[in-house]
Amino acid sequence: MNLRRGLAATAGVCSVVTLGIALESGNPARALGPPADGTYSYNESGVSGVTWTLSSICDQPSGTRNMNDYSDPIIFAMQCALNVVSTTDEKISAADKLQNYSGRARMSSMLWSFTIDKSDGVSCPGGGTAPTTESWAFSDESMSGTHTVMHGPVCGLQAGMKKQPFSLAMTGPPPSPVQRYPMQCNNIAICY
Repeated sequence: MNLRRGLAATAGVCSVVTLGIALESGNPARALGPPADGTYSYNESGVSGVTWTLSSICDQPSGTRNMNDYSDPIIFAMQCALNVVSTTDEKISAADKLQNYSGRARMSSMLWSFTIDKSDGVSCPGGGTAPTTESWAFSDESMSGTHTVMHGPVCGLQAGMKKQPFSLAMTGPPPSPVQRYPMQCNNIAICY
C-alpha cells in the first residue's frame, strides 16, 4: 500500500513540475497556415531581381464530421491553395524569361510545395534548350525552402538533379486585396 502511495505522489509531483515548465517556457505554439498575402523578394544563389506574389484562397472547413476542431490551424492550411506568381523587371534575357511563371502550392508534409514544367529549362551544350521539371517546397514559419531542378537524358547530357536553398522576404502588400475565404459555408457543409 505504501509503494502505491509513493508512486502516486511521485507521479503527482512530476505532473506539476512538467506543467510548470510548460507554462514558463515562453515558447508559444507555432501556427501553420498560408503565409501573409503580399509581394516577396526571392533569394537564391545565382538568381537576382525575382519577385514572388503570394495569395491564398481557402475553403472554409465546416460541418464535416471528420474535422471537428475548426480552430486547428493545420486543418485550415490543408483547405488552402497558395497562388505563386514569379516575375522579373526585365524580360529580355533567357534567364529572365525562365523566372516568369506561376504555380499553385499546396500543403504537403508540412511544407508548401508546387511543381512546374519549363519547356526550355536547360541549355544544351551544342545550342538549343531542353525541358526541366522544377519544384519548390518551403516552410511558412521560416519562409525558406528548397528549389529542385530535374531533367532527363537530353541533348547529350545525362539525367540530372540540382537542389538549391532559397528564402523569401516580404517587401509589400499584394497588388490588389485578396479574399481568402470566397465561399460562405454553414454548419452542415453547404457552401454558397
